[in-house]
Amino acid sequence: MNPLKTKRAIIIVIVISTILVATVAAFHLLSTKEDSREEETKETKWVYCGAITLQVPDIRGVKDPEFVRYPDHRVFRDSQGFYYIVASFFKTDGAWLTGIIKTKDLRSYTFVGFTPTSMDGKIAPYCIYNPEDGKFYLYYSDWKNTVDIDIRLARLGLAIGTDINRPSEFIDQGYLTINNMPEPLAPNLGWDPYILKVGDTYYMLISAAKYEMHLATAKNLGTKWNYTKIAVTGTLENPTLFYLNSKWYMMVGIYNGRGYDLYSSEDLKYWNIVKKNFFRDGNYSELPSGSTSLIVDGVFYHLYQTPLGEDRYQLCLAYIKVEDLIAEINKVE
Repeated sequence: MNPLKTKRAIIIVIVISTILVATVAAFHLLSTKEDSREEETKETKWVYCGAITLQVPDIRGVKDPEFVRYPDHRVFRDSQGFYYIVASFFKTDGAWLTGIIKTKDLRSYTFVGFTPTSMDGKIAPYCIYNPEDGKFYLYYSDWKNTVDIDIRLARLGLAIGTDINRPSEFIDQGYLTINNMPEPLAPNLGWDPYILKVGDTYYMLISAAKYEMHLATAKNLGTKWNYTKIAVTGTLENPTLFYLNSKWYMMVGIYNGRGYDLYSSEDLKYWNIVKKNFFRDGNYSELPSGSTSLIVDGVFYHLYQTPLGEDRYQLCLAYIKVEDLIAEINKVE
């Protein structure tokens, strides 16, 4: 046989063999990943419902949802059985307004309305209904009057209304004063205020990303607060809290995070990490922090923002039985 032809035949065989080996290896890798995904799906007890439907005209996106609550952190529900959620709405005309939606079953949602156009930019809200005076205290982050250092810092403020179904009638009370707030956050810088009352004291968690998460206190709802301490170290923002087994838990993340970390505390002052990326949604490689939660009839519901691209967001819902949530926490705590 011609030595040249023999050499060519050998080369062809080697090339074909290499292609076959690479193909088999790639198929095995893909199969392994798919098996891994299926295994993750089998292991988790979370039920992912996908995006909720909101019929709101001229909206680019919505984020930062928060259930309206009583001072003691119970979720507010009106006489008709509606839960209310405040959130940041980004309109196609460029306005950024706090909007309110309501739901009875956590599946279908009705849009209620926006805060006044004079409150453009005052978003990332948290709202408390105070039954003692019948008023709704809407704390906000002003993202159109920021202080720019190495990051942008919003100004924290307050608006008050008497009817949650008429948010356009809320009256802006101005910015907060937080005594002894450290630099560079003094006197009222940060965002995503989260407030609840324990005993006779109101506690407010304040997000500031790379400048940590801080804690302030007050004896009454209003614009006057006192700085207490750094609550959680690290680059974090936009928490949601829940109470189980005589302990507070916090799910919190960051704008470019993959999921929500879980922390625990017995007094709201000192927090310990339980697990990184405790909550994730496999449909999203990034899961920017911004969510709210509640427990109803033995089920824990998590309403959270998900990215749509081009700095646009939607709200998604997931839930898990409380007994399964406790089991998942016990595995890692």
